[in-house]
Order: sequence, then structure tokens, then C-alpha cells
Amino acid sequence: MKKKQTKALLYSLVAVLAIFLAACGKQSQSKSNESASFKNEPTTSKTSDVKSTVLKGDGFWYLAGSINGKSNSGMEAIAFDSDTGKATMYNVDKYYMSYGNAQKANALNKEGTVNYSFKQNSNNQTVITLSGKMSGVPFDETLTVKTKTRGKNKNKTLNISGYKAVRDVDSDKTNIVFVRAYAPKTK
Repeated sequence: MKKKQTKALLYSLVAVLAIFLAACGKQSQSKSNESASFKNEPTTSKTSDVKSTVLKGDGFWYLAGSINGKSNSGMEAIAFDSDTGKATMYNVDKYYMSYGNAQKANALNKEGTVNYSFKQNSNNQTVITLSGKMSGVPFDETLTVKTKTRGKNKNKTLNISGYKAVRDVDSDKTNIVFVRAYAPKTK
């Protein structure tokens, strides 16, 4: 009789352990999917973090009024090339998940290619400088990174993440978002 009770107890413990391990696996997989969908999200606004985040992947970022802002003239996008230290600026009609997607949609209206650099100003803020010539005209622009931001673009149902920033062109300062787009999180 004791032998049967011991076996029953042992089987019960194995069943409980199996259920527990299965639950842990599902939770781990769920966290893994969540972190994969937000892999491009900035960690901080420190210069080294901003630089590595911007240059990660295809380096394709947007300058826009807001995550859901609309503009008749479109918005600017910048493709940063970490190998050359150059950035190609484009006018695009909306957010695209990647440079490749924008290219396939024939949505990249090239404005020009400039040099870029990342520096820290006296207020410990990251400043991205874009300078060169656009259509033969000298061009200088700075983006001063303020804080992280993220949201969902309602028109394209894309996740958007990046930074709130101040754009300075010829001493004309504008509050913008400096962001990238990526696929919505999957379950």
C-alpha cells in the first residue's frame, strides 16, 4: 500500500513540475518576443547610446513634427552610413518600416548627402551635426537630443521609437521627433 502511495506522490510531483516548467517557458518566450520587437528602442540619451542606436541596423531615421503628424510636403528621412560617416537625406511621404521598404515603394526623394558627427554639448546633451552642401549650397543642421520617445503611428500601425529633439537650421529652432519605425509587436 505504501508503495502505491509513494508512486502516486511521485507522479503528482512530476506533473506539477512539468506544468511549472511549461509556464516558465511560455513567460520566457513572451518576454523574448517583446524584447525582439523593441530591439531598436533607445536605452538612454547619452551620446554613446544615441550614436550606437542611430547607426544600428540600416541607420534609417525620420525627422518629423510628431509620431502621428501629417505634412503636405512629407517629412525628412536620413540614412546614416556608419562606414563612410555620411548621411543621405531624403524627403518621404510617410513612415516606412525600413530603408528597403521605402526604396521598394519608390518613396525616397533624395535631397543630398552630408557629413555627420555625434558630440556632447556643455549641458551633457547629445548633438548630431549634419553639414556639407545640398544642391551646391552650404548646409548646416544640428539635432539636440532631449529625451526618449515612443508610440504607434496610427496611419501605418508601426511602432515608432527614438528621441524628442530640437532641430536647428540657420538659428531657426524647431521641436521635432527623431525616430525610426519598426513592425508592431507580435504575440
